[in-house]
Amino acid sequence: ICIKQNMEEKMEELVKQAKMGNDEAFTQLIIQMQCEMFRIAQTRLKNIDDANDAIQQTNLYAYKNLRQLKEDKYFKTWIIKILINECNKVYKKNYKILNIFDKLTKEHNSEEDFKVTENIEEKMDLEGILSTLKYEDAICIVLFYGSGYTIRKISEILKCNENTVKSRINRVKGKIRKNYSKGGMENEISR
Repeated sequence: ICIKQNMEEKMEELVKQAKMGNDEAFTQLIIQMQCEMFRIAQTRLKNIDDANDAIQQTNLYAYKNLRQLKEDKYFKTWIIKILINECNKVYKKNYKILNIFDKLTKEHNSEEDFKVTENIEEKMDLEGILSTLKYEDAICIVLFYGSGYTIRKISEILKCNENTVKSRINRVKGKIRKNYSKGGMENEISR
C-alpha cells in the first residue's frame, strides 16, 4: 500500500510539473502509463498499428489538454478514458461497429477474487481467452485484473453502472470455469 501511495504521489507531482509546461515531466507520465495503455488499446483493437495510433492520439490530446484536468490525482483515470474514446473512434472507423455496451444481468462478484498471475503460460492462456471475448467483457477484465482498477473506477471510465461491470466480470469468470471444467477452452466462449 505504501509503494502504491508513493507512486501515486510521484505521479501527482509529475502532473503538476507537466501542467506548468515541463515536457520532461509529461514524457515521464506517458512512459509510466505506456504498458497499461498498450494492453488496454490492444484489448479493443487487435491490430498493433491501430492500437499504437490510438495511443499516439491519446498522448497528443492529453498533452494539449492537460491543464483542463481539474484534480491531478485523477490523471490515470482521465488518460484511460481518453484512450478508450480514441480506441472506439479507430474501431468505428475501421470496423463499422455501432453497439459497444450490452445490458448484463447482475451476479455477485468480490474484488478480493482479483489475482494477477505472474506465470507466463497463464498469461498466454489469458491473452488467448481475451481474444475470444466481446470487447465490452474484455475491457472490464483487462481493467480489473490487468490494471487493478476497482469496480467503481471501471464504471466511471466506461460510463456504465457498477453492476454492469460486475456482471461482465462474473459472466466471463463463469464461462471460463465452465469451459475449463469440461477439459479446456472452447474456441469462442462469449460470442
